[in-house]
Amino acid sequence: MAFRKRLFILIVFSIFFCIQLQAQSKLRPTHVGIYHSGLVGQVAIGTDLNQKYFGDLRFQATDILETNFGIEGALHRNLFQDDWFNFHIGLMAGYYFYDSIRLGIPVGFSIMPFENHRRFSILLEASPNVFLNNEYFNLRSNIGIRYSFR
Repeated sequence: MAFRKRLFILIVFSIFFCIQLQAQSKLRPTHVGIYHSGLVGQVAIGTDLNQKYFGDLRFQATDILETNFGIEGALHRNLFQDDWFNFHIGLMAGYYFYDSIRLGIPVGFSIMPFENHRRFSILLEASPNVFLNNEYFNLRSNIGIRYSFR
């Protein structure tokens, strides 16, 4: 019964997110990413990385069978922007289906290393996290690639 309730909440949240993306042209999905953090990977979709504020929705993607599914949402603010480099900080909230809620503060760099291909970027990110239900703290680092469709 609890699984059905969680699945329903996930579906409602996803539908609401999609409606909001379609309703506001500034929030259209404009980038996708693949991030790696230790044993767990993430697949992300988000708004324009070159705006002052941007967000993304991250889904846990792992090949370990015993790992439960998780979803995170993050809102970031670019503190420094250049043609080839962005520095951002944000707030993240996530839910993992083994009864854990995660809150974090991601700090990261988006590096656009190729002058002729500014749509491609490399993400380097660190995020101190607090797991509310399990009451423990960790530091997660992500490395990944992003591609913008602008």
